Amino acid sequence: MTAQTGRTQEKYTQFWLDNSSGTLTNLSAYANSVGAVGLNHETVDVTAFSDGVKNFLAGHPTAPIVVTFPMDTVVITHLSALNPNTPLSLGIYYGIRHAWESGEPTFGLTSSATSGYIFLGFTVSGGVITANFDVFGPTAPAWGTSAVT
Repeated sequence: MTAQTGRTQEKYTQFWLDNSSGTLTNLSAYANSVGAVGLNHETVDVTAFSDGVKNFLAGHPTAPIVVTFPMDTVVITHLSALNPNTPLSLGIYYGIRHAWESGEPTFGLTSSATSGYIFLGFTVSGGVITANFDVFGPTAPAWGTSAVT
């Protein structure tokens, strides 16, 4: 099927995350849901008395990601082995009406020694694992159409 031929649904979303050895691993088969992704800019109000409308400046963005998984030993083992001080590569791939292929939307960040996603931890409630990630370093995650490495 040709890439980018319409709408899609969550079942064609893939979630990839570094393991403790720094190897990008496909955890899509275990993920229940990948939360909202993208850059969210903070704003600072700079409205003056003479302004006709409210004015603001856009600050630095945040890009937290929350992923849920069913209780599974593979997921627990993978997440438990991650060092919260090590930047990770993280990629989310959106297949359009089929499994993802190059040319279709991606969001993520390839890690380096100074930037990547940081694993903030996970909680378990009612058989659902909730994992939290946020960006570390000077490089922001981005939307693209090629795989995160």
